[in-house]
Amino acid sequence: MTKMSAFVVLVVVVAVINVGVNGYVANRFNIKKNIKLYSTSTDVVTASGVSIIDDVPEEGTMFKSPAFKFFDFLLSIPILHDVLFGVYRKQTVEKAEKLGLKWTEFMNDQWNSLNTLKSYASELNNVNTKIPDYFYATIHAYKDGNLCWESALEEDLWSKLMIAPLYNNALDGDVQMRSKWLSITKRAIDKTDLKPKYATDLGCGTGLSMYMLESRFPSLESMTGIDLSTYKLAVCENKRRNEVPNGDKYKLFHAPAEASPVASNSQDIACLCLVAHESPEWVTQSIFKEAHRILKPGGYFTMLDLDKENLEVLLRNPFVAAIYKRTEPYMGEYIKLNTRKELENLGFEISEVDSASRSHKVYVAKKL
Repeated sequence: MTKMSAFVVLVVVVAVINVGVNGYVANRFNIKKNIKLYSTSTDVVTASGVSIIDDVPEEGTMFKSPAFKFFDFLLSIPILHDVLFGVYRKQTVEKAEKLGLKWTEFMNDQWNSLNTLKSYASELNNVNTKIPDYFYATIHAYKDGNLCWESALEEDLWSKLMIAPLYNNALDGDVQMRSKWLSITKRAIDKTDLKPKYATDLGCGTGLSMYMLESRFPSLESMTGIDLSTYKLAVCENKRRNEVPNGDKYKLFHAPAEASPVASNSQDIACLCLVAHESPEWVTQSIFKEAHRILKPGGYFTMLDLDKENLEVLLRNPFVAAIYKRTEPYMGEYIKLNTRKELENLGFEISEVDSASRSHKVYVAKKL
């Protein structure tokens, strides 16, 4: 194949994929653009309006369909992958700026503070903590997944941008979602005599959820954040020192959420926020066990994550499923996870199952 013909093929393929990108972006932002999600029938329509006759499963994702395998193959080609996510990233930043989220300005400030953040990362790094293989996955299409500065510095921006469409494009939509989650948790705890003093956030990231705990539970005296990414812990530490009231109440540890340094039977609340869908099934099961270990009898485990029923509908679109595989490589395992059954088998009693948004589910469970 000549260089010219190869270039033509690349342009055509990128054009086809760009249609899919636009459809994907529309789905992520709830933009109605003449796009039909795949139904459970075999007659489905792509974002470009072309019908595909395919064997669409009644339940689950499109991970085994020929259409999914085709898109997955295209996305496995490095140059196409880079072009696709380059386009998506550009559209994302443009969308953010139009919504009033000053993405570029925020990131410039973050990069300017990098030396300080690096010093925090060095201080928090536990040389005895071994990064497990699963944590090297290319989460959110970052080559180094959660183990890079880009992922840590952009986490708060992505949270605002992805949740905003669920709240009429409000830039505090992520705060509203987490507030609803914690209100549901408080509703369960308020039915008891428990006045929480100690809480742990398993997989705390940059602290988006951990630093909201005290707003719903002012009785808390100590809060612990656990994460494997020193990059995200550094951002979390920067907030603790410079932005968070009562920052001395918080302790951060570089460790796996499934093997924390927290003492057994010592916590009143254990949180898991938007971690399960980014973890292999066995890891989430192990985190459930860890939560049970560190909680006092009568303590509460609370989890916020994606609503799997809503997610399964979205993933019936094979292009969207292929994108998710590249950005959320453990999504298939998350869909298989039976949260209620796993928690009950460990000795938890389910107290609340509710929605924090139309795309997010909450589980609250009491350790018996």
